[in-house]
Amino acid sequence: MYHTFKIIVLTLIFSVNSVLHSAQSVWPAVQWASSVNLSACFPSDAIGLSGMYWNSYSNRLYTIGDKGYVYIHQYNKATNLFTLIATNTNMGGPEGVTMVNDSLNEFYTIDENSYQICKYTHTADISNITLSKYWYLLQSPSPMADTGNTGPEGICFVPDKYLKRVGFISTVTTKTYTSTKGMGGLLFIANQDGGYVWVFDVNPNLSNDFAYVGKYKTNRTESCDAAFDRSTGLLYILHNTGDNYLEINDMTTNLISGEYKFVTEKEFFIPNPSGSVNVEGFALSPKFPTASNLGAWLCRDVKLADNTDAIRWFNPFVAEGTDIQTYVPDIQKQTVTFNISLNQVVNELTISNMNTEGKEYSVQVYSCNGQLMAKKNLLSFPTTLNVSNLRSGIYFVKILSKYETEALKTIIKI
Repeated sequence: MYHTFKIIVLTLIFSVNSVLHSAQSVWPAVQWASSVNLSACFPSDAIGLSGMYWNSYSNRLYTIGDKGYVYIHQYNKATNLFTLIATNTNMGGPEGVTMVNDSLNEFYTIDENSYQICKYTHTADISNITLSKYWYLLQSPSPMADTGNTGPEGICFVPDKYLKRVGFISTVTTKTYTSTKGMGGLLFIANQDGGYVWVFDVNPNLSNDFAYVGKYKTNRTESCDAAFDRSTGLLYILHNTGDNYLEINDMTTNLISGEYKFVTEKEFFIPNPSGSVNVEGFALSPKFPTASNLGAWLCRDVKLADNTDAIRWFNPFVAEGTDIQTYVPDIQKQTVTFNISLNQVVNELTISNMNTEGKEYSVQVYSCNGQLMAKKNLLSFPTTLNVSNLRSGIYFVKILSKYETEALKTIIKI
């Protein structure tokens, strides 16, 4: 009887493992060794890379080192190269990095040592980076426990419009939830302990003012980074559990054994690098528009001896999902109509509209490679912007409210 029971148990274990393995999909890019090695773009003493974020408006790659570093690289579309433009040290123990608004001079990190979400602001030339606000996750209303260095590791921001689209459920209220604290969305924290994703509603203007939204089970028992594609509405969760996995979902959940679990749409088995397989950071560019898709990046938490192969660029990376027309947020659905015209004679850009709905706006002009060339904060329209410093070429004019793009137009300066 004992032997029969043992055989049944072994068969069940084998069956479960087979199902998990068969559910994994082929990595949608080249293998590790065939991808582009960006390690030479980092300082020679760069170690412990653990989190990344791709800013698709400025074409900048933010990389966090868990020894207290942030590295910011500028991508040049013409040369297809990355250049290190800023480094900052003494930032505690950051493990992940994200941005709420790609057009603002600020970014957010999750600090594993202090269990804090941190907001950093910087000057336009990124010469000065300052800790602006922070939110301590070991205090009420957060029920997160201190598990030492197996705590929070990844962070990403999801705007409210995507949460509304899927009917995102709070595990606290068991009802649909969108932000109430003024950020316009929620921060998702990938946690190493148990692989859970913790979600918080944060007041961006006041330290330690936040609401706890919920704790969500993932497909694995360890999570180390998270990224969100605003063009497809898909959440990517990186798992480092001996082997490395990339889980994809749209933030819908099922209640299983009393816990809310993300419904996994797909899971990739990440190709192993040589030596240490400690892949800890993941970033990707929006899948749409296709012309702006630069693929995905992976980085490793390695020591000095292995830092010549610490970060890889996978381009092309065939991302999941369909275009849900929100990468440039609701431009065709806007209720405010902007008129943008360029007077070539006096080098002046004129912007006007009929109704600003009480919002505060800013005007930004970008070059083709994503460099911010001119900017003006506005309280009313019409307004003008001097563009005499711009050379002949193609530029993009963006009108932004606090958290989203309201209008986008291409101009050609002769």
